[in-house]
Amino acid sequence: MNKKNIIFKNFIVNALGILFSRILGLARDMLLALFLGAGLYSDIFFVALKMPAFFRRIFAEGAFGQSFLPNFANSKQKGAFCVVVFSHFTLIVFLLCLLVSFFSSFFTKIFAFGFDAKTIALASPLVAINFWYLFFIFIVTFLGAILNYKQKFFITSFSASLFNLCIVIAAFFVDKNDPATTMYYFSYATVLSGVAQLILHIFALKNNKTIKAMFASIKLKRAKVKLDRFYGNFFHGVLGSSATQISSLLDTTIASFLITGSISYLYYANRVFQLPLALFAIALTQVSFPKILKHLKLNEEEQALNFMKKAFELLAFLLLISSIVGIIFSVEISKLLFEHGNFTHQDSVITAYVLIAYLIGLLPFGLQKLFSLWLYAKFKQKLAAKMAFIALFISVVFSLLCIYLIKEDYFKVLGVALSSSLSAFYLLFANIKEFGFRKFLLLFSPRFFVFNILVLGIFTLILLEFKVYIVLFFNNIYQFILGLF
Repeated sequence: MNKKNIIFKNFIVNALGILFSRILGLARDMLLALFLGAGLYSDIFFVALKMPAFFRRIFAEGAFGQSFLPNFANSKQKGAFCVVVFSHFTLIVFLLCLLVSFFSSFFTKIFAFGFDAKTIALASPLVAINFWYLFFIFIVTFLGAILNYKQKFFITSFSASLFNLCIVIAAFFVDKNDPATTMYYFSYATVLSGVAQLILHIFALKNNKTIKAMFASIKLKRAKVKLDRFYGNFFHGVLGSSATQISSLLDTTIASFLITGSISYLYYANRVFQLPLALFAIALTQVSFPKILKHLKLNEEEQALNFMKKAFELLAFLLLISSIVGIIFSVEISKLLFEHGNFTHQDSVITAYVLIAYLIGLLPFGLQKLFSLWLYAKFKQKLAAKMAFIALFISVVFSLLCIYLIKEDYFKVLGVALSSSLSAFYLLFANIKEFGFRKFLLLFSPRFFVFNILVLGIFTLILLEFKVYIVLFFNNIYQFILGLF
């Protein structure tokens, strides 16, 4: 099998794993809407869930992942390198989990500053429970990075489905008339899903050479390597990832000052937005990073650029298709997925508008992830961090401005989502600037541009013409799924 087919196969395999996880994720979100609705209890649960997700994307998927692979690839003692990194970070994450557990009220207040004392009291025990998910998922991320280096992507992408599956299973044991208790069932299910993902990765890596090298270095007491460059890259990666996650945190904090349910509208809309982003942008960039890294390590920049061109064309086309579908069917998607039980029609309409605001930024959000790989592969994490903080500033300023200008209380939350999309356009521009406008023009084919305009125009007309029949088809499917509960 040639290299092109291998990359395509890896992308398909990774995308299938993510797709399975996201389908279960939609089922999970339908159940959350059914049992928690879009109000006080859903806002509390999503704040409790956001806290481990915030630190996960900083220490695990974000800074750690961006710093680990380049340094791991250049390390001459890979086993010893992994042992030192794993031991340091596992201890730090464990102590952080203990800290949040003992001072959960304090951390809850930080993440939802607009909550009153009564709501904080309800949310803090859930925060303490959910945060332990971070401990297990960090180890999963570490093991997943080793698998990804070996071009094995399915286990990591598929394992996320266990989180969704645990929530779905927990839904069989709860009562939609008792949302306060339901939150605890879902929280314990979240932690158990982290344990399940860890077990899956341990089985997948039981015969891995790097894991064997780690045990050998421990046995021979050779786990002594210099990590100055790694920690330098990690620190700058933390700044970049924290800026992105602080932006998400501030969105939640700002929404906590708006009408009840605003946090939930952002959550539900973002969950739908994340489907194409994960399925196409994240799946492709996860596969691309090791490939680009190896080309640049061997000074094969031309081959890296050729690979970037193919990835750029494929990703741009898929994201544009997704944006068109999401915008045309925004209300129908919201109604079909969430308008059940405690989730009202008004909640569906607001969520649909928030989804459109997010989808405006889908293309730049996805493409900037691809171009940022070039920065990480060239060890420019510091520059990426600077760009991320500028995007954070743009997002916060425009969020506050939009909220001030929008008079209708129910639609102030739109300003938060629109500001996120606006910051994505800046990030794309900044990444292309650092990548090089001349290099970017080499990736941008006029024939590809004309082809996209024609195909997407025809596709849009077809969707509008057959919209009623498409909605009816998916409505029948979702009604069948809901009948199971």
